[in-house]
Amino acid sequence: MLIASTSFAQSNPTEIEIFQDALGLEKKIAVAKFMSLGDSAVVFWKIYDEYEVERKKLGKERLLVISDYAKNYPNISDKMIQDLFNRTPSQKKAFDKLQETYFNRMKKEVGISKAAQFWQIEGYFNTIILANIYKQIPFIGEHLSGK
Repeated sequence: MLIASTSFAQSNPTEIEIFQDALGLEKKIAVAKFMSLGDSAVVFWKIYDEYEVERKKLGKERLLVISDYAKNYPNISDKMIQDLFNRTPSQKKAFDKLQETYFNRMKKEVGISKAAQFWQIEGYFNTIILANIYKQIPFIGEHLSGK
């Protein structure tokens, strides 16, 4: 689960959506196993599904940045580097804002403990996904140094 590769980064939008849907299903199963929702399950899953719609939009944007990098590597121009650099921080901020918004909403509707559990497992998934992506993306200039 959660294995990311540059092959999907070079995919078209439909393939990205298929990847996100498959990952989303596996993720939902893992979240269900991790959290004991009890009476709050219906409300939690409603909020979770809304969160996932928004998260997938941001994920697609992140994959497009990676795709742009992959398409231009190893001959990436200074202009493209600047463009990618400009796009990345705004995506990180948008993701952080999304998590804050949904943490606060879950806190109000299912309690702070459940909201914290979700925030924790979501952070775990995001870290795993990013680590797998970054493991497979060459560093700029890596091809020149023979590493």
